[in-house]
Amino acid sequence: MTQGREPLTIMDGNPPTCDFSTKTKRGVYLSKSLAFVILIIFALALVATAFLVYNFAACPRTDQLANVTKYELTHCDQTKLLVIPLTTEINKSFVPVETTTVLFETTTEEENVITDVRLPLNVKPDSYYLKLTPYIIEGNFTFDGEISIIVTVKNETKQITFHGVELTYHDIKLLKKENGEEIKVIQRTEDVARQFQILKLDEPLIAGKQYYLNISYTGILNDNLHGFYRSSYEEKKVKRWIAVTQFQATDARRAFPCWDEPALKARFTISIARPSNMTSVSNMNIVGRQKHDYLKDYIWDHYAESLPMSTYLVAFAVTDFGNMSYNNFSVWTRKEALPSAAYALDIGPKILKFLEDYYKIEFPLPKIDMMALPDFKAGAMENWGLLTFREIAMLYDEGVSPTTAKARVASVVAHEIAHQWFGNLVTPAWWSDIWLNEGFASYVEYVAVDAVEKTWKLIEVFVLNEVQSVFKLDALTSSHQISVEVGNPEEIGAIFDKISYGKGSAILRMMNHFLTGSVFNAGITAYLNARKFCDAEQRDLWGALTNAAREAKAFDADVAVVMDSWTLQTGFPVLTITRDYKSGDIEFKQERFILINNTIDDQKSPVWWIPVSYTTASEKDFESTRPKLWLRGERSIVVKNITIDPSDWMIANIQQTGFYRINYDRHNWELLIKILNDRTRFQEIHPINRAQIIDDAMNLALSGRLDYKTALDITSYLTHERSYVPWKAGLVALGYIDTMLSKGAYYLEYKRYVLRLVSGAVQELGWQVADGESVVRAQHRVDLLSTACHLQHVECLEHAVRMYTNWMLSPNPDAYNEIHADIRSTVYCVGVQTGGAREWRFAWDRFTVASSPSERELLLSVLGCTRAPHLLYRYLDLSLRNDSGIRKQDTVRVFSAVASSAIGEPIAFNFVRANWQRLKDYVGSISTMNSIVKVVTRRLNQMHEYEELQRFVNESCSELGRPVLQVLERTAANVQWMQRNYQDIIDWLLEVEKSAPPISDA
Repeated sequence: MTQGREPLTIMDGNPPTCDFSTKTKRGVYLSKSLAFVILIIFALALVATAFLVYNFAACPRTDQLANVTKYELTHCDQTKLLVIPLTTEINKSFVPVETTTVLFETTTEEENVITDVRLPLNVKPDSYYLKLTPYIIEGNFTFDGEISIIVTVKNETKQITFHGVELTYHDIKLLKKENGEEIKVIQRTEDVARQFQILKLDEPLIAGKQYYLNISYTGILNDNLHGFYRSSYEEKKVKRWIAVTQFQATDARRAFPCWDEPALKARFTISIARPSNMTSVSNMNIVGRQKHDYLKDYIWDHYAESLPMSTYLVAFAVTDFGNMSYNNFSVWTRKEALPSAAYALDIGPKILKFLEDYYKIEFPLPKIDMMALPDFKAGAMENWGLLTFREIAMLYDEGVSPTTAKARVASVVAHEIAHQWFGNLVTPAWWSDIWLNEGFASYVEYVAVDAVEKTWKLIEVFVLNEVQSVFKLDALTSSHQISVEVGNPEEIGAIFDKISYGKGSAILRMMNHFLTGSVFNAGITAYLNARKFCDAEQRDLWGALTNAAREAKAFDADVAVVMDSWTLQTGFPVLTITRDYKSGDIEFKQERFILINNTIDDQKSPVWWIPVSYTTASEKDFESTRPKLWLRGERSIVVKNITIDPSDWMIANIQQTGFYRINYDRHNWELLIKILNDRTRFQEIHPINRAQIIDDAMNLALSGRLDYKTALDITSYLTHERSYVPWKAGLVALGYIDTMLSKGAYYLEYKRYVLRLVSGAVQELGWQVADGESVVRAQHRVDLLSTACHLQHVECLEHAVRMYTNWMLSPNPDAYNEIHADIRSTVYCVGVQTGGAREWRFAWDRFTVASSPSERELLLSVLGCTRAPHLLYRYLDLSLRNDSGIRKQDTVRVFSAVASSAIGEPIAFNFVRANWQRLKDYVGSISTMNSIVKVVTRRLNQMHEYEELQRFVNESCSELGRPVLQVLERTAANVQWMQRNYQDIIDWLLEVEKSAPPISDA
């Protein structure tokens, strides 16, 4: 879904006091200076001892947990779900509190530097009983909470440490579960840096015994889109407030005191008090309702006890939404948007049924709710039994939303339902292995949608969205391992990125192909059954897959040995294949692919276990994706038994199932260029491999491993290409050159070259959208038309301007818009770009009244298409104002839209630098700040721009961590690219221009 430090020393009680008199009891006299020296030595020894004791006893380091104090979760409750009403014992577990009285001393420990944020493991939670009363009232926006946590003591201790942030505590009591006897809480200490609440007790807790920890408190319904937060929307010009949750990764602690780590699963029994004119929803089904004791017009909703689950998966919402249901599925959204949830309600149960068969494990909860929220930071969240979404990710309006939006809804719904097993049923022991959640869900979403919406063939675009897309990030030295150690919340949030999602899904797909689908699925089912309701590490998955492979006699190696080379190392390899055309020998050599070449010594470069599939001009077998040979952690091998005619081409990595790039010797590249440029024969190569050849060649050239003449010669075949996947790969690869040349003197020659490539495909697709077109064809049209208009193709511009003008002239543009939803993005952008303030204001007015999420999102993007600097500055300013109508969740979209042009990028970057503190105060999220810095700097490619960026980072945002280092490295790569390749590309374009036919352009 979103960094090392020295641990704090938290003493048990007050430090001992010592009376350092000038005489000992035996009458030996000490001088004042000697006494002072002894005092200093003693104090230093005391501090050192405290640090040692704390490090090795109270808060063990994460690398010690496996050997010393990690919980051995040998008992995982796998009982069937019992739906029971709230019991009297649960109600009795709450001790009445005096909210005005604090019965214990409270202190605060503040420290800027921390190294370990893991909780001490002396106490673990078994069950939470949570009662919440949110006050969704303008001017209040707080909530009252009462919680009773049954804890089991693992090791005798006089301290209890748990998480809690931005909560005001009224009363804390600790009771023995066996007899209700109270244990006095002497002191509560808050470790702010680690978000710990530490209770000091006046007697030790006994190992093996259970206790009730009862706490009453008040929290804030914040507006930062995390924890328990408030959101609003307008219906018939009336502002309506709701209260909802988003806890992943570390924000459950903002809603209730808890052990907020994924491995510390417990059962939850939740009660929500809500206004009688609203409804509440939570993870489980409602088992009872009753009037509130003292709040008039408030109702208690009592929910069934949950299965054991992690705190980050707890969810609840209090809304006035409407809902629709089908069997055990329900969708919730604003009442006027409810019809738009029909498609999600239709496809959700189908995906659930497919995944139950796919995993061979029934969904264990009694229901699933899906809720579309007006304000939501992530795209969606997989809370067990209550999936929450941005509206754009769940709502689809026939005739208003583009065809591609339907695929987006299907994919996101499939992703979140896939998590109900991978992530919810079995949860990573720590965030280091979050890729087990996100990688698997990112892979299975394609499998599931492909099975349910068979005509879309969405699985074909996997290599574009997940493989080739993540290569760009993973080619940086500042990338990270898939399985990476993380500590504080900022580090945890930073690994919710393309590595965890895209690379994780890509290596799972690679395994599926080298193990075979039947073995892979058998291993997955065994893994889930073995660890259900528990936590797991990646080695648990490797073990299950190894066993499945050995039982089927399908794979002779240990899966852990193979896959650790992919998950525990940063980056990915480029496999260079060099053929000896006389002897027939073929060398396969691997090295890490780095964007800025020559930054790693070849001998120090990591090595991978690489599965190699291949075919030749004689075979043309693009269906057999199982490897024909392996590089088993070897830098190179020479193979002598491959028979290929010297005149035949060779293509490796069939359908790009392996997560690596391929480079060939010059002659094999020439053979591939020849077949691709043959209009009658290029389709002999699988379209995914045509896309791979373009993407590999252009990126090999980008990094200096292949000359740009060869790479650009390959792109020339696109004049007769009509398939989406290779075209998209070509447009993305050429798009980088577009970005780099857009501020240069020879951009016109580049525009003419690409316009010659796209003209035939644009003419064939045209502007007319047929009924029932496939998602892939719809996306193909969007990409090609937007490219043609971006490059100022005269007919494209004229057509788009005409349609936009007609729309502006219609008497009721909000009710009547004849521009087909699939082409609106191009038409709107051209209309705003070629117009002035009037055209921009028209789009802005449409945005302020639009109710469709897809239309609002589209208008947010096209408002950045204007070339008027004052309008761009105005738009950026509006995005940081609460009263503008631009939601906080969309701030990044605004900055990205403005920075998407050569004119807008410096405006956006300058605005960020000039308004940095205002930006930080407004968005309230480091991950959002990172995203904004990333989008406003992607066009920087001059040394002085890099120096400005470096100075800005050093002065203002060095705390952003790894993501900002990636921005710096990418900018350095852009500068190096300009110095190394700019002139070569200009020379190539000028040479092509000489022999090319004229083309109509602006």
